[in-house]
Amino acid sequence: MAEAMGRREQKKLLARSRIMEAAIEQFTRCGFQAASVADIMKSADMGLGTFYNYFASKEELLHCLLDGLAVQLQQHLQELQEQQKGHGEILREMVLLTARLVGQNRYVLPLFLSAGDKSGSRELPVEQSECVVEPHGPAFMGMFLQLVQDGQQSGEFRQDVSAEIITEMFHSLFQAAAFSRLPLSFEENINMKLKLIIDGICTK
Repeated sequence: MAEAMGRREQKKLLARSRIMEAAIEQFTRCGFQAASVADIMKSADMGLGTFYNYFASKEELLHCLLDGLAVQLQQHLQELQEQQKGHGEILREMVLLTARLVGQNRYVLPLFLSAGDKSGSRELPVEQSECVVEPHGPAFMGMFLQLVQDGQQSGEFRQDVSAEIITEMFHSLFQAAAFSRLPLSFEENINMKLKLIIDGICTK
């Protein structure tokens, strides 16, 4: 019986993965608003009703995809911390990686930007099979907030400005790049502005 349950759970995980892969394909091709649940399930070669066995709505699925990007960021952050790099270098690499992931998955951008509404950090497991849906999007900025706080505690970042204000500047950086009319990619735009912020918060 345990073996049968194991096969059943594996089948469910594979079905969920197929739906998410099909959603990425449809969101990338058509955009989040234009892609329908029917389009996603047709691409996944699965029945329409099967979608609701795994997700309550298209919006919940989008949250799950964004959570997947957050897990990738958390994994990379752990690797950088294990290398014992400075907080400024880690913060710069994390912002650029975030820009790269969001730039490659533009359909998550509106939800990503809404994450700035909740700056409190949230624990993200390295391996996450289920997503946690939050009304205002996953708290991506919590990751940057913790990095800034750590940098202030170590004396690497200035302490005359609150960590929350500094973190808000990073969120504004993504907003500015998202709505910029300059002939630059999302990632290039952020990279050019990022040095000004890092230089401004470092004590030396």
